[in-house]
Amino acid sequence: MGLAECKAADLSFSLAWAELPDPAMVTPALLQMRQSMAAKLQASNAPAQALQVPGMTPNPEAQLQVLTGREQEARIAVFSRGLRVYQLVVLGKKGGAEAWDSFLGSVRLNE
Repeated sequence: MGLAECKAADLSFSLAWAELPDPAMVTPALLQMRQSMAAKLQASNAPAQALQVPGMTPNPEAQLQVLTGREQEARIAVFSRGLRVYQLVVLGKKGGAEAWDSFLGSVRLNE
């Protein structure tokens, strides 16, 4: 598993990834990543939306979602490429939509 993280403008940006040993684990892992973040924040969930990241492997659980907790809001995207699963998160006080769009739009998976 890997993690890259930084903070800017009162927001925390992170990219986590993990290599899975079995293709059957990818879809459940993507779902679990979103559920774990929601539980951590004790968040109410906005409906998840389908996600497309250039170079990703299509998967019905590749989704993005806004999670609103008591004190923080998270914007999360989960997706995969082959056996590697990814989780992008922007965490902070309410807002951050513009930063999120820029962060998500910067993701490129090498072919």
